[in-house]
Amino acid sequence: MKFTIPHDKVWFRPDKAYFESQSRSQGIDSIEIEWNGKYKSIRELRGLAIFGLCLYEICGTPFFVQMNSKDSSPDAFIMRVSSDDSTTNEIGPVEITFYGRSRVGLPKQSLANKLSAKGGKFWKLPPEYCLLIHIGRGLRVNHKEVSARLNKVDVNFQVFSIQEISDYSNTIARVVSYRPKYRSKDINVGEVCYKLQKSDIYGIVTQIHGRPPKSSQKYHDYKSN
Repeated sequence: MKFTIPHDKVWFRPDKAYFESQSRSQGIDSIEIEWNGKYKSIRELRGLAIFGLCLYEICGTPFFVQMNSKDSSPDAFIMRVSSDDSTTNEIGPVEITFYGRSRVGLPKQSLANKLSAKGGKFWKLPPEYCLLIHIGRGLRVNHKEVSARLNKVDVNFQVFSIQEISDYSNTIARVVSYRPKYRSKDINVGEVCYKLQKSDIYGIVTQIHGRPPKSSQKYHDYKSN
């Protein structure tokens, strides 16, 4: 089955996308990027890039990313070579949401409550979607509670979060998978970018068609810290 949601032809290696987000954020306070809607596109590109870096480090296979410039949903796409057919790429839609400080302060709801609220927008995501939660810096989240709540309500899509937990002297990002099983892993963003730059993986690729990831080949298959 071909993937039918319209998307662009050009895909970026995650480190390329990460450095593009860095370039766009030059001269802007990093805290303001988190809460100011004017910088949403920069924030989402950075979150998607870090997610792609995490997946590459975890799975050991090349991933490519792309923001959606054609429609409001999904926010982005992620692509990898199929594990059972090297001539086919798997393309998955990614919906990105930010959980963090706003202009007026900290979030009023816990992340677990926000995601599991019945009838909320996250309940409407199609099964083939991946929900990526970009958690703001310095926030403490009970990830195991989030996982337990999502499994209890039995949402039918994958849910991940990424959070930059340290930026001195290296940027350390934590990726968490909540469904179907709780797992987490920390990565050194700079080290993974360097590894990709030294690899023979193309920085930019052109790909028009692909297929959705099979349910048995989705992105949660990795070991925890």
